[in-house]
Amino acid sequence: MQAEVQGVQPMFARLAAESADAARIAEIAVSIWDDVGEALAPIIGQSGVGALFRRSIYLTRIAHPCLQVVDERALASGGLAVLQTVLAQQDSTEAAAVNAALLQNFQEVLITLIGASLTSRLLRPVWEITSSGDAAQEKIL
Repeated sequence: MQAEVQGVQPMFARLAAESADAARIAEIAVSIWDDVGEALAPIIGQSGVGALFRRSIYLTRIAHPCLQVVDERALASGGLAVLQTVLAQQDSTEAAAVNAALLQNFQEVLITLIGASLTSRLLRPVWEITSSGDAAQEKIL
């Protein structure tokens, strides 16, 4: 399962290396998070996805202080738009690193709750789409 998220990380690293601006990386990140929400909401509900996302933000902001502004109130009022704004304000390398770390923490929290096998089955379609890179970019064009 770890390999699946790591397959997404090179896509973000490649975007940063190809001089994709942080705003573009932020758009792709939000698209991926939308896909994660769509995959999980039928099983754990929208509020469950939100709770996992908030926990992941909390865990990730230790290593990436730019996420400090993404608190409960900001998430309640702006959802993923707040994350997109924060990522767009970083340089491209940091935007890519923040989202990769956030995805990794989200996956780890989900694994602790439902196990690696079920997490893998639920998120496999998301990782398959995004690990190709081009499909994720084309989706939001």
